[in-house]
Amino acid sequence: MGMAVAGVMSLSSCASDYLDTAPTDKIGDVEVVQTVNNLYAALNGIHKEMVSQESGRQAMGGEPGFMMMRDCEGDDMTWLTNTWMKASWLGWQANMNATSSDNYHIWRIHYQWILNANKILEGLETVPVATGEEQLYKQVKGEALCIRAFAHFDLVQLYAGRYKQGGGNSQLGIPYRETSEVTEMARHTVEEVYAKINADLDEACTLLVGIEANDVNHYTEMVAWGLKARVALAMQDYANAANYAEKAIQLAEAEGKSLMTGTVNDKGEYSGPLFCGFADIASDTDEGMYVALTPDDQTVYFYSFYAYMSWNFSSTAIRQGVKAINADTYDTMSETDLRRGWWDPTGKMDVPTSAFKKTPYQNRKFTARAVSDAVGNVAFMRLAEMYLIAAEAYARAGQDAQAQDIFSRFQVTRDPEYVGNGNTGDALAEEIMNSRRVELWGEGFRFTDLKRLNLPIKRGRNFDITFCTFLEKEAGADGWIWEIPKIETDYNPLCEKNY
Repeated sequence: MGMAVAGVMSLSSCASDYLDTAPTDKIGDVEVVQTVNNLYAALNGIHKEMVSQESGRQAMGGEPGFMMMRDCEGDDMTWLTNTWMKASWLGWQANMNATSSDNYHIWRIHYQWILNANKILEGLETVPVATGEEQLYKQVKGEALCIRAFAHFDLVQLYAGRYKQGGGNSQLGIPYRETSEVTEMARHTVEEVYAKINADLDEACTLLVGIEANDVNHYTEMVAWGLKARVALAMQDYANAANYAEKAIQLAEAEGKSLMTGTVNDKGEYSGPLFCGFADIASDTDEGMYVALTPDDQTVYFYSFYAYMSWNFSSTAIRQGVKAINADTYDTMSETDLRRGWWDPTGKMDVPTSAFKKTPYQNRKFTARAVSDAVGNVAFMRLAEMYLIAAEAYARAGQDAQAQDIFSRFQVTRDPEYVGNGNTGDALAEEIMNSRRVELWGEGFRFTDLKRLNLPIKRGRNFDITFCTFLEKEAGADGWIWEIPKIETDYNPLCEKNY
């Protein structure tokens, strides 16, 4: 059965550190869940909800849209003329505006996922488990815990100060909701939020051992360890980040996952899985660990990732402003790096029609299935990310040999002539980060990477300040911590006590 939703009024809070975090669309009166199979169907509903039209704003089609927003806020993505996402995200208006509807949609929809996950977890406490359903029970619970942890992790990275290794991290974070009860809740500290995220993921890693999902549209043990690696990296817990990423790699490769490879001929024509265009990554490659599968008959229309991030779908956002990489980031690639084929530095490549503006450094990484079809898979976790997490973590932990080894194993699949250049320490970490910027471009990591490392934004020579509003932003400046939506923090005069 699906998770029913009904419109309700949002509750007002009594003070800025007491937040109700009730989504505008919340779980309504749902029939008591009777079977584990029904709970599994409800779990599938959350996965489907990850790619949806629920925000009511076309550029924000669930998590794929939120990935775009996070990259817009960084320094590796730009475009020309089209105004979708320009002011709100490229110009840092929504994140600095507590009354922005764009800002609120991100907050609300994450807590909606959390609410639905909590409904499932509560249903599991009372549901009868028939003989033969034990594994399905573990899968549903493990996945629901992953969803709850993932959503809170997204939120705390945006709406709170960065986690500081060795610090008290007593700064206010977000409410960590572990029940479906919709009441006002004090914000947990950042330290408490991360502890709860890790507790959920630890349990999930245990529950999902040996569980085989039907497809890559589900969390499995390898994905749970991948999430653990992401969280440890954000905490600058580099020893564990490397260990968790290596565990995820081991599990993924045991299941047949492998890094994409490609070739280029003497005419400069690229081919191979590395140039799959990502819309069919789950069938064209073995690299996707957790992928939103969107068949042609399940379109979300102009809410689709490919309606904004491809180069060939005929939407206004693409015809007027195909997304381009930071030219300075492009220049970090060697001449033999195959990923150069993901972009056109000249802006002279063929486009579907003359209506498409040609833009220097425009992307060819993401290709919609057709000019008239924006439906496509979206990779939420890839094996490449795990290799890069392990390499970066080893480098920042001072384990240069391990970092060089795993980075070389990855990098040679992108640059067949890569032999390493003897970098160690900070230089090695920077080399790995440059490859990470290239590899994960458009997949939603750049803003949070800069924030976790306390680095400034430095937009490159192909950014137009009159369009993107600013070219540089110091670490720690206003806006790195997003404003919590005002609807969650307004003083309610009906409260008995003014805190």
